[in-house]
Amino acid sequence: MARNHTPQDLDTALDEAAAGRRVILRRGGRRFAIITGDDLARLEEAEAEEDADLQAAALAAEAEAKANGEVAVPFDEARRRLGV
Repeated sequence: MARNHTPQDLDTALDEAAAGRRVILRRGGRRFAIITGDDLARLEEAEAEEDADLQAAALAAEAEAKANGEVAVPFDEARRRLGV
């Protein structure tokens, strides 16, 4: 469970993070997290898996389009054509 702190409690927050707890700092209505190295590793692994899934989906879509005789249009060209 995450604990909430103000930036003035930074030393306490870092001590809690060092003890393996997740810490949330709030400043100006925004939230910032201090997480353990293990949590960071899990986040990075999840991001890598998501990137791999997105790349696989893009390659599958490209292969499907090619099999259907469709021509890929570069993103910048599509934006130009659509006036975006």
